[in-house]
Amino acid sequence: MRVMKLSRRAAVASAMAGVATAAVPARAQDFQQGKPITIVAPFGPGTTNDIIARLLAQDMTVTLGQSVIVENRPGATGNIGADYVAKSRPDGHTLVIASLSNIINQATGNATANLINDFTPVCFVGGVLYAMLVPNELPAKNVAELVELASKEPGKLNFSGFIGGVPQFLGEMLNRAARINTVMVPYKSTTDALPDLLTNRIQMWFTPVASGVPVYNNKQARMLAVTGEKRTAVVPDVPTFKELGYPDMVAEVAFYLLAPKGTPQPIVDKLYRAADKAMQSPKALESFRVQGIEDKRGGPAELAAYLANELRRWGEIVKLSAPAK
Repeated sequence: MRVMKLSRRAAVASAMAGVATAAVPARAQDFQQGKPITIVAPFGPGTTNDIIARLLAQDMTVTLGQSVIVENRPGATGNIGADYVAKSRPDGHTLVIASLSNIINQATGNATANLINDFTPVCFVGGVLYAMLVPNELPAKNVAELVELASKEPGKLNFSGFIGGVPQFLGEMLNRAARINTVMVPYKSTTDALPDLLTNRIQMWFTPVASGVPVYNNKQARMLAVTGEKRTAVVPDVPTFKELGYPDMVAEVAFYLLAPKGTPQPIVDKLYRAADKAMQSPKALESFRVQGIEDKRGGPAELAAYLANELRRWGEIVKLSAPAK
């Protein structure tokens, strides 16, 4: 048998080729130098998604040594931004900061990307509770009195909402839990309903706590309850629906980072550690405190379990809220 001998140059070239081949997987497990990491906010500037994304971006840029930027892609209650990220390259450079709106989209059959099948969970990055406010001139001073008033005048009290949004389902959940009949008045957004609340054209305003706190503190309207498992530190005197006897009226709008499906786990872990560190920075903590954003953290495993549970829960809520045929 004839054995071919490699020259020294050929042997070195062959060895270098082997090293290069072995290095490919290692490079695939890290970020591409010079390429920014984009956090897509699927709602407009100034929304909670956008605020949290920009707080994260500043600190993550330092931690990762990689430019982290925020890009707003609003529309279709979060579907446009989520769909864009789902179709992006799974290299860790494109993320979406999603929320309960994306869960409701999927539960109602309106999602264009599947939260379980099309994404890799990264981590939680905060949460927001909802509050219910009523006009100062409404006789009801608490939830019990509101329910009594609604029971006496079925179909006469209105609540704010928008089709397929969290406020719509909160109003319908309260109707079902308290056995009352109040009517949703649709608005383009939560804040659009505020002028009508202040003039008693609507009697219940379901809004994120952060939006309701200035109205409450300025005594423009009364805040009767919040939707958390426990009270929120920003308005500790306001009870939860749960402690008032409505355990199903629990709704926390968790915010979380998702990467495209197939993103390597080492990259996911780096993103999680960087985001979690950013969440604990003094600047973020102070901003969250002022705006009523809850401290909600957890990694890929916790987020995966949360998504599975919330999709199941909201799927049941959507079925119960569907009009009878």
